[in-house]
Amino acid sequence: MSTGERNFSHKATLGALMIFLYREEPRFHQPYQFLLALQEIDSLITKWRYAHVMLVQRQIGSKMGTGGSSGYQYLRATISDRYKVFVDLFNLSAFILPLAFRPPLPEGVERILNVHLSGNAMKDVEEMRKRCKELEIMGQNAKARTEKEHFSPGVVGTSV
Repeated sequence: MSTGERNFSHKATLGALMIFLYREEPRFHQPYQFLLALQEIDSLITKWRYAHVMLVQRQIGSKMGTGGSSGYQYLRATISDRYKVFVDLFNLSAFILPLAFRPPLPEGVERILNVHLSGNAMKDVEEMRKRCKELEIMGQNAKARTEKEHFSPGVVGTSV
């Protein structure tokens, strides 16, 4: 951090990736919501920066900024990913796998994660996992249908 780098450590990146991959596990619900909140904060800051840049452009145009900066041009440069605080969280999506390809948690790890759950709660977790898989399959099927309809040749110029 002292060098200005905002990259997560390797261990932190693996932890965040595990939370993203296994977000339906009860122990990861709150950490996942927390990571989403951090992304939302970063997005809101970026939106504010953009609104500020547009305000400056309308008010002072291309004149020098109030702090001696190049004004609009300087502020415009601050909208890039370089100035995101949690850019590593946004980059995690490159590693997310579809549920069907995600490796199952090892039994020992799953037991440790679910140690606080009673028998009924474990049944609920299993039911939730099945439903998540069903929903993902439904989403994949819908996407395939949409792509097929979008890219299939149709008759042009006909109306109902």
